[in-house]
Amino acid sequence: MVAPVNETNILEKLNAALTVRGFFIASVDVFTDAIDQLIQRIFRKDDFAVKSVVGPLLDDTGPLGDLSVRLKLLYGLGVLPDPVYQDINEIIKLRNQLNSDGEEYTFTDPFIINAIKSLNLVEKMGMVKLEVMQPDDDVDLEFYQLQLKRQQQMIVSGLSLAIVEICNELNKESPF
Repeated sequence: MVAPVNETNILEKLNAALTVRGFFIASVDVFTDAIDQLIQRIFRKDDFAVKSVVGPLLDDTGPLGDLSVRLKLLYGLGVLPDPVYQDINEIIKLRNQLNSDGEEYTFTDPFIINAIKSLNLVEKMGMVKLEVMQPDDDVDLEFYQLQLKRQQQMIVSGLSLAIVEICNELNKESPF
């Protein structure tokens, strides 16, 4: 039997991120750990023959050591459902894009909002409204900043829960 996902550790890692980029880096790190554990359950067997053949393939320097290759393998074997595969893949792409882009974003920037909207699990969870209202001329700017910060916190919380849910999907016994 598989031990339950330690949601507290995942949430602590995600909440420790100080920037949007840091949040998505932490998300991919969480997925890397969860995918590695799933790969271990599927391919690491006690039989010496299996260990000697499969072990080198799964090492960091082996052909299956790369996260995207492992993800495709799990998807190709039917271990991952399509929406989970797509969401993890989109988050990896977003992390890579944020790493190559020198700009710092907030969770309410249109670029980030659109990326979040494309995730299947966010839609499935019915995450809060992901539209950022521009301030009216008669709105107090401090009040608007407070609303914006609150919305960013809601987005981070919703995304964190979505990431925990994806990790729960990855936390399964070997189907083989």
